[in-house]
Amino acid sequence: MSTLTLTTTNVTFDKANSAWSRQVAAEWARRMMSGGSPGAWAENTEHEVQFAVRALRLHPGDRVLDLGCGWGRHSLPLAAYGLNVTGLDLSRDLLAVARYNARRHGLAVNWVEANVMNLPLRGSFDAVAQFCGNLLTWFSSREQARQALENVAALVRPGGRVLLGASDWQHELPNRSQQWDEWDGGAAIYRYRFDRRERFYEAQTVVFGPEHRRAEYWRRAWWPSAEDMEDLFDKVGLRVCLRTNGCSQASYDPNLEGLVYVLVRE
Repeated sequence: MSTLTLTTTNVTFDKANSAWSRQVAAEWARRMMSGGSPGAWAENTEHEVQFAVRALRLHPGDRVLDLGCGWGRHSLPLAAYGLNVTGLDLSRDLLAVARYNARRHGLAVNWVEANVMNLPLRGSFDAVAQFCGNLLTWFSSREQARQALENVAALVRPGGRVLLGASDWQHELPNRSQQWDEWDGGAAIYRYRFDRRERFYEAQTVVFGPEHRRAEYWRRAWWPSAEDMEDLFDKVGLRVCLRTNGCSQASYDPNLEGLVYVLVRE
């Protein structure tokens, strides 16, 4: 793998990570607008939404924030359930796809383009759900992750719930890992290199499109341990009420991949 050539300031890393998100999201938007499939992993959407409704104790009319909503994969089913949904994402391109999908299905969602570090939202939500990756691995330092989590917690009413985590989270980090995804007209490779001592990772995303078009994007971010995450939860007033390896009510098994939390705002 090539060497990541970023400077060592958090500001530089944060800008690079935001650029990575927008660039990769633009590739996804082009794929979706051309009629491409989101991939086999998206087949779990209905299961994930049903888990969120149960675990967050949602009822029609509740106000829910879908954090990192992308093209509305979860926001739209949640809105169809009768919830008052706000979908927030950094990518203007994916939000354009989300708006199109909402109009096509006749569903009302409040779409917001924003960075979680600077949330333009007011009022309180009954719940926040974050389905895509793990929120706390989006940032270049522990302090940035803490600030983002604090921003999210401040939006949740006392007694409200937060769902976050990822089914591919790992406690014991490998040296490297790689994932592959393909669709009609394109493919993507996701490569990760981990610093197990400092708990940082470098991610390389390579996207192949029609006529062998190739694009490559990089980012570097923190990969917290379970103890790191739970320390941050405690600091921002979120209490753990469920740990699981994925969108399941089964208790967390540390021998399996994945770690998803349901949290309650104190």
